[in-house]
Amino acid sequence: MASNGNSPETPPSSEELEISIFGPGFGECIVLHFGNGDWAIVDSCLDPETKRPAALQYLESIKVNVAKSVLFIAATHWHDDHIQGLNLVFKCAESAVFACSGAVRHPDFNGILSSWTGTQYLPGGSGLDELRAIMVELKKRNSDTRFPTPVLATSNKTLWERKTEPISSIKALSPSDASVLAATAKLKAINPQSAKIRRRIPDVTPNDASVVLAVHVGRHRVLLGADLEVQADASLGWKAIVNNFDASNEKHHGFKISHHGSSNGHHEAVWNQMLINNPWAVTTPFVRGKLKLPSKDDCQRVLGYTTNAFLTAPPQPRKFRDSDRAVEKMVNETAILAHFIPGRYGHVRLRKRVADSPDSPWNVDLFGHATKVEDYLQSVR
Repeated sequence: MASNGNSPETPPSSEELEISIFGPGFGECIVLHFGNGDWAIVDSCLDPETKRPAALQYLESIKVNVAKSVLFIAATHWHDDHIQGLNLVFKCAESAVFACSGAVRHPDFNGILSSWTGTQYLPGGSGLDELRAIMVELKKRNSDTRFPTPVLATSNKTLWERKTEPISSIKALSPSDASVLAATAKLKAINPQSAKIRRRIPDVTPNDASVVLAVHVGRHRVLLGADLEVQADASLGWKAIVNNFDASNEKHHGFKISHHGSSNGHHEAVWNQMLINNPWAVTTPFVRGKLKLPSKDDCQRVLGYTTNAFLTAPPQPRKFRDSDRAVEKMVNETAILAHFIPGRYGHVRLRKRVADSPDSPWNVDLFGHATKVEDYLQSVR
């Protein structure tokens, strides 16, 4: 890995591939440049200072025409830490198609149905609110139908492609067929007579329905792991992806590590079968209460597979601060345990010329609180 020394406001050249990963602030977001001014956005988070979507703030800072140049937007799942602000991003990206999981769970179905019928169904969290707003925008753009739908991601489905040079594509590797079928069964209110039979239908969680993406630009391959986890059942999660992966395909050169580097998102076969030796790898932190991801053990595990590992920010909460020192003193003295949304936020940016060999080094820049994983471990020992 090499550092190109550029500032965050330096745009890529038309010949460069870029993967920018932002987080947490709260959540994560990935911005992709395919070359020739074409962009994509996966998930969304907010800048902790400006409260604007990180993708919009970044693209506007490098003078990208978001309305014309962003061609693809995906929501990997509807957890708040991956979705905040995405409806605003989609509204601004007037030329983009929108994709989300094809394993439509019951709460997500309510959001879609309410946009079709104009009737408000069961209330949800901000994730559902974002979904409803996106569906309303889809309806505005597709006035010739009463039933606009996103591109639904399912295993081995190509969601977007560019057939001009450099040839590029975004392919979904999940959710698995079993996840989709289980979600459909729940929607159809299948009600077996036997409780024993009922338990055979898997309960698809948002992480089980999460969309893992394989990004191809020329000869370069990148794997975006979303929050997919490893399940005991081989038809679900990472096991299903590995079992369906064609070993004759070229391996991926980079990896957005799944589920904030946690152990339940780790599958050794992903590293051994789907990634080149010593790929670049980036993860975003998650801090809530006592939970801090990735843990030290998680970081050490990642370093066992690659030395080119990065964090968008360390998994550390920020102490409470207030302009009124009396308020700050009272909170710090009376709170037994208080964890706030982590104030640490950063941007890992990877670039290389599309024409370069897949084996050539990437140029990497770290902005904000972004750091190498090995440097983070050194700081907490």
